[in-house]
Amino acid sequence: MKIKKIYLFSLFLLFAFSFNFSAPALAQDDGTGVRISPTRVEDLVDPGGLYHYEISVTNKSNSPTTLYAYLKDFKAGGEGGQPVLVIPGSEEGYFLASWIDITDEGIDFAPNQEKSISFNVKVPEETGPGGYYGGIYFGTKAPRVSMDNEDQGAGMSVAQQTGCLVLLQIKGDALEEAQIREFNTNKDVYNTPFDVNFIVRIENKGNIHVKPIGNIAINNMFGKEVAVLRVNERGGNVLPSSIRRFEEKWSGENGFGRYQAIIGLSYGTSVDLGGQGKQSLYTEKYFWIIPWKIITPLALGFIFFSAVFILMMKLYRNKAVK
Repeated sequence: MKIKKIYLFSLFLLFAFSFNFSAPALAQDDGTGVRISPTRVEDLVDPGGLYHYEISVTNKSNSPTTLYAYLKDFKAGGEGGQPVLVIPGSEEGYFLASWIDITDEGIDFAPNQEKSISFNVKVPEETGPGGYYGGIYFGTKAPRVSMDNEDQGAGMSVAQQTGCLVLLQIKGDALEEAQIREFNTNKDVYNTPFDVNFIVRIENKGNIHVKPIGNIAINNMFGKEVAVLRVNERGGNVLPSSIRRFEEKWSGENGFGRYQAIIGLSYGTSVDLGGQGKQSLYTEKYFWIIPWKIITPLALGFIFFSAVFILMMKLYRNKAVK
């Protein structure tokens, strides 16, 4: 009896010790990080122009901190729309980090404080038409003088950093050209209930980013429109010389027959803004929805009763002959 009491008391102490030391640890993870708004600045600008922008930076942590601005170039990385950061000046291309003027001094933030940070972009006079790309990122360490080392964060994905992308289109005769490389479904035949996953891959063959936006209209075998899906509703860009993949889903409980999916997208800058005008992309895809769970029992039942009917007819004929 005494041993049992000691055992129970030991369990109580262990529980109390675990509770007292584990609970405060959870609170330390609350309210950490940096928030940037907006996360993307897009503008149509003139060669030689000077432009002023502002972004909102918030210290979401419960501790004071000092943040420093880092300037980066970026390019397309894969088909998911995630840019890859590039060390400024390390690659040739349509980059603009060197055009950005922002403070290189540390910016002090109190806990949960929000500040508006301004920066200027001076477009060189000789810049040709097209798209140019860079970004401003924030970290707790001051940028080093040397810009050719990985400490600057180049090569890391944007998901690992906090920043604002800057996409500028220089007015002029830019080449806006995109095409649908693929419009497909993950399967050709679906059961019910169904989840049809549409895959759209857009290739940008021009020298300016494009923003293809449109719909997928779904018609049944009688030509009646049964659903409309929005494509790229969030306005994702396809950077020059890259392919971007978009996915949309259509779900339902019932369906039957052959379906037609028609995708229509538009992109481009209007003529009055110095572009080539709105352009359209169009293609279609067919797929089937067959409710096997319903059709199979009906088909088996039909075969069974047909066989029984044929057998009875044979027996009847034989009996009649006799």
